[in-house]
Amino acid sequence: MCLSKVYLKQRNEDNLVVEEAANVVDNNGTIKINTIFGEEEKLKGYFIKEVNLTESYLVLSKREEE
Repeated sequence: MCLSKVYLKQRNEDNLVVEEAANVVDNNGTIKINTIFGEEEKLKGYFIKEVNLTESYLVLSKREEE
């Protein structure tokens, strides 16, 4: 089974948000992350900046306010 870690990019640092993400969906600027344990995390105002399938991680970044 291949699960991913999800990090937030903040001030040039990557902060771990979810250790074992099974599903990640970007819904108009709200990122919804589900784990295999049924836990759900919602992050409003972020976008997927990087996906590394080889290393099994995603990096999210904050959208700039318009």
